[in-house]
Amino acid sequence: MNETRILIVHPDSSARTLMTSMLQTLGVRLEEADSDRAAVRRLERGDINLLIAGVDPDDPDALELLHYVKRKFPGLPVILLFSVADAERTREARQRGAEVVVRFPLPATQLRAAVAQLLGQAEPAPRSSALGNGPTAAIGHGGPLGPTDGESAMNSASPATVEADAGHGWTVLSSTTAPPATASWTGAERTEAVLVGEDESLRQAIELAETIAATRAPVLIHGEPGTGKSLVARTLHHQSPRGRGPFIELRCLGDPSEEIERALFGERPAVGPATAGELARARGGTLYIDDVATLGPELQGRLLRLLRDGEYEPLGSSRVERSDVRLVLGTREDLVEQVERGRFRQDLYYRISVVTLKLPPLRHRGSDIERLAEHFRARAAKRFDRPIIGFAPQALVMLRRYHWPGNVQELEAAIERAVLLCRGRYIEPGDLGVVVSANPMSGGLRTPGGRVGTGQIRPLKEALEEPEKRIILEALEALGWNRQETARVLDINRTTLYKKMKKYGLLCDEVVWAN
Repeated sequence: MNETRILIVHPDSSARTLMTSMLQTLGVRLEEADSDRAAVRRLERGDINLLIAGVDPDDPDALELLHYVKRKFPGLPVILLFSVADAERTREARQRGAEVVVRFPLPATQLRAAVAQLLGQAEPAPRSSALGNGPTAAIGHGGPLGPTDGESAMNSASPATVEADAGHGWTVLSSTTAPPATASWTGAERTEAVLVGEDESLRQAIELAETIAATRAPVLIHGEPGTGKSLVARTLHHQSPRGRGPFIELRCLGDPSEEIERALFGERPAVGPATAGELARARGGTLYIDDVATLGPELQGRLLRLLRDGEYEPLGSSRVERSDVRLVLGTREDLVEQVERGRFRQDLYYRISVVTLKLPPLRHRGSDIERLAEHFRARAAKRFDRPIIGFAPQALVMLRRYHWPGNVQELEAAIERAVLLCRGRYIEPGDLGVVVSANPMSGGLRTPGGRVGTGQIRPLKEALEEPEKRIILEALEALGWNRQETARVLDINRTTLYKKMKKYGLLCDEVVWAN
């Protein structure tokens, strides 16, 4: 019996490695080609049962390989993996005979299901931690694509179907089963709390992260502040072959470009000692660069060279250094939008977005809010030895209604403060009120008659000083005036805490005690 062979075509070796790792459980022979020309040479030799090709729909010649295959090998099924969403190109590809058109990357279970169906074989049972269907727009940059007419990618019932996505006018390849999430991928307590839940988009992000953890492919993590990007990056590192190496984190927001460049690449001045950069410190491990969208044009160019060639030069030196790190990059900005505005290099974006994990904001995670709040309550009560055993019903209502702009990080800090300040056994709305005093989505200050009283409104900076001072004072008192612990609980650094204590007269030699 002839061996089943799949030809994977993609110009990026990291993408080919990722697809190979996704499909290796199918028990088929996987071959690779880095260009259309190489693919044609391999196809001419015969014995290929399925073609999977990654294409850029913006390339005028993107569908030439498909056209060639359907003309020369009309019975050969083709899966096209689009690098960006393009409904018009998707329709054209389907009209030219592509059996499946999807947005890459996508969860491994979905790709395996499509391949198994086209090959006429059953898909192997997924691992217990695999995730199922849901809004696949949370993976990559908007979700896998299919034809806009809702036509099924496969003609018969299968583990994967193509469903209409009314929000985008595309169809989405999705699995029909959704095994419950497990904590097998997230070992650390805090990581588990942030990343494990019932939200489907989060579950799919975790599955994709599981799939690519063992590869060397760069990873882009997109999410609002506080959604857990750093924790995902750290977990990717620990679950990879580089897990025994260093994990280094570099935050770019707010620092001048020269400082970031020096921190990243190091410095070798003509006079004086050389300074190793984070790339050197992370050798053999993983480097996580957060807020990559804030990098200036020159730094973006140097980062592109690093990703493309694996080389860099320290500041003040012409000596080329080889890099041995896996890069994981975080962003709170929509990089597609930044590219369109000319603020981010398109070639760099394509290089770093081969695998994109999109983490949902906490306000979109539904019942996960209560689950996370309870986890943080139990942990804080144990840590601070406080007899807090739960939440009053109205406190839970307040947690659900609040917008949580700081996401999981803000929720964790809020619950820790509530545990410290609570005087009973159950956290009441008043305990949360120092942080969650109102629903920020419901409006502003109102008079008893229901209208805003302009005479009551103070400048925002002035209005916020009183509650900020109260929060800091109560936290200091609850923690025995331990500044380091207070800064940690309030999620600010010690320098910021010191400046605010000085501003509000809370330094020990400045506090005036009542007689």
